[in-house]
Amino acid sequence: MNVAILYFSGTGGTAKVASDLAAGFHAEGCQVELFRLKRGLQFDLSNFDLFAVGSPAYSFRIPRLVSRLLRRLNFHQKPFFVFCTSGGMPGNALWNLYWVVKRTAGVCLGGLSIFAMTNLRSWMPKEGDSAASLWRITDHDTRIARATGKVILERLQQWQTAPSKKLRNNWKPTPSLWTILWSALFTWRWMMAATAGIKRIDKNRCNKCSLCATTICPSGAISISDDGWPKFNECKCVGCNGCLNLCPQDAIWSFISRHHQQYDLYKQFILKK
Repeated sequence: MNVAILYFSGTGGTAKVASDLAAGFHAEGCQVELFRLKRGLQFDLSNFDLFAVGSPAYSFRIPRLVSRLLRRLNFHQKPFFVFCTSGGMPGNALWNLYWVVKRTAGVCLGGLSIFAMTNLRSWMPKEGDSAASLWRITDHDTRIARATGKVILERLQQWQTAPSKKLRNNWKPTPSLWTILWSALFTWRWMMAATAGIKRIDKNRCNKCSLCATTICPSGAISISDDGWPKFNECKCVGCNGCLNLCPQDAIWSFISRHHQQYDLYKQFILKK
């Protein structure tokens, strides 16, 4: 079986979960391909049998950019499941993913929510605070993610042998009306961008590697000027905090994030791309 795992990730937490899911499907004998969702990228998904679609939760829902990117994709009426990461309050993130993917996909086989520490750099410990540590995705949640492949394949077999409406309703995420109302008021792009602040470059640290523009930023908010310095389009920033946390030289800063530690525990899942 060919499985496609599509995910949005700013600093690598959701990418790490996607990698764990892939390991679980590999163990079940599946062929797996991972796709990181970024503005401007298009994917041909016609050759896959099953989809996993994931995103972090931003203020109880998926980023609005993720909704727009997923609407442009065709899932060819194939079965799917959804997953999200959050700081403990995923809100309607799973339901948001389900709602946008189901337009062109088949049956939903469930959802997985993983606890991952918020990646807002302004909330990280101060630089030099040796007593503080950054929260990691737990070994328990890693095992759950890696075991999910077997669970999803078993559900798919159930559906194929007895495609009842009861099974379908048991597996799809359910929304919270209160969270829908909250998200309608307080999750606009500029509000999320405010969690990162206005970005600046420390030219004494920046080595013009351009990774922030070519690899890290998923929203197309960073370009490279003719003289090699990064330029920020704050009107495209979605507040993923990737550039602030993953710059190898720690050369990108804002007033609210300055003097806080980088959240870079899962940088390899972004920078290796």
